[in-house]
Amino acid sequence: MPLVFTKDHQGSHIALWNIEEEEPFFTERIPYRPDSSHAVKRLQQLSSRYLLELMHPSFPFDQIEVTKAGKPFLAESEFHFSLSHCDGFSAAIIGKIAPVGIDVERINPRILRIESKFLNATEYELLSGCNEEFRVVYSTLFWSIKETVFKWWGDGAVDFSEQIQIKSIDLLDKGTALIKFGKNSETELLVEYIRYQDTWITYVEHGVLKETPLSSK
Repeated sequence: MPLVFTKDHQGSHIALWNIEEEEPFFTERIPYRPDSSHAVKRLQQLSSRYLLELMHPSFPFDQIEVTKAGKPFLAESEFHFSLSHCDGFSAAIIGKIAPVGIDVERINPRILRIESKFLNATEYELLSGCNEEFRVVYSTLFWSIKETVFKWWGDGAVDFSEQIQIKSIDLLDKGTALIKFGKNSETELLVEYIRYQDTWITYVEHGVLKETPLSSK
C-alpha cells in the first residue's frame, strides 16, 4: 500500500499517498466520483478522497459542500479537512481543533520563473544564501507554505506576496515556519513542513497563534 507518510497528533490526522493504482482501486472502495474528464486529475481526486476514508472510515462524502471560493467543507460536522495533489502524490488532513490546510508540491526548477509573484523582500533575504539548487528546493517550500495558508483561509483571493508573509523559518528538511497572514485581521500561525524525497508536504493543523483586527482607515 503506497501510504508513504502519516501523522496523528492531538486530534489531527495527516496522510500522503504515492499514486500507483488505476481508478478501479479507488472506485471500489469509496462512493466519491470525480467530475474531471482528465484521467490523471481523476486519479488525484480519487486518491485524496480515499485518504479521507482511511483516516475517517465512512467519511460523509455526500455531505461535502463547497464555498464560493472553492473550498470543500462539511457544514454539519465537528471536523475540518483539506486536500492536495500533485504529480504522483495526494495528501489530506483532518482536524477537530480548528480549520486546517495542506499542500503537496514536487520540487521543480520552474518555480524560479514565478518567484516574483509570491515572494516579498524579507523572503528573498531568507533565501539569499542559497545556491541555485537549494534555491529551487526552498523556493518550492515557500510556495507550498503559502498554498497551505491559502487553503486554510479558504475565503477568497489573497495576495501571496503581501498578505502571506514568512517571518521565520529554518531551511531544513523538516520544521515549522512562523507566518503572518493579513486579510480581515493580522494573524500569526505555524505551518509545519516535511520533505519526502523530491516532494514537500506543508500543513496547518492547530490554527491561529495570535489574531489582531486590522484598523479601518
